[in-house]
Amino acid sequence: MAQQNTMKTRALGKDEILFLLDLISKQKVITTKATNATNNKLKEEAWKSIAQEFSAMAGELRRPEQLRLKWENLKKSSRKRNALIRQNNLKTGGGKMYIPPDEALDRVTSMLGATCTGFTVEFGGDGESEMIPPDAVVELMDLQPLLEHSEAVTSDLVMEDGGSAECGGNSEKIFTPKRFTFNNPYKPLKKRQKPSEELLRAQISKELAMAAYFEAKTEVVKPEKVKLQLEIEKLNK
Repeated sequence: MAQQNTMKTRALGKDEILFLLDLISKQKVITTKATNATNNKLKEEAWKSIAQEFSAMAGELRRPEQLRLKWENLKKSSRKRNALIRQNNLKTGGGKMYIPPDEALDRVTSMLGATCTGFTVEFGGDGESEMIPPDAVVELMDLQPLLEHSEAVTSDLVMEDGGSAECGGNSEKIFTPKRFTFNNPYKPLKKRQKPSEELLRAQISKELAMAAYFEAKTEVVKPEKVKLQLEIEKLNK
């Protein structure tokens, strides 16, 4: 019995792998991510059913553990292949590597969905390239900011030995841009100006008038105060 368990089994052929994928696609519980006790029990029953049906078709006994291990290996190979395809699509220059088609791994990719291919960006991303139709008309704007906003100074480059830097009879032209000075967006605070003599005189006159008003009011209050003191003295007598 121990010798029978250690004996290596024959590898599955392409048709057998596709038949196994057909059986797995019928058992939706196998591709679910839930790992609770109920789903685990249902997955075990599903693998037993798949093993019985597969063994009856192939004419060779296959245990559920063997078919389940084959399914896990197919998922790993499919994810690696899709990652390689995405990486190959993002390459620029040097030529892209040829990846041969694989019907079985493509079936696994479609069964796994986003867990294998990754999530796609709804509104475009770095991996997507915009397709431009061949009959598209592209307008090029002729902008020359250097000539409009800079002062062109034509001169020959003078070398150390006294010669000029000429190539093919044409001397190189040097464009010296103008220097622009922009205003500071933060305006400085204005300095407080000294008041003029007229303002000082008006302020002094106002203060003197206020002082005279309070002094006159004090003189009015004094007789009333003396009168009250006399009345108090009379009452005390």
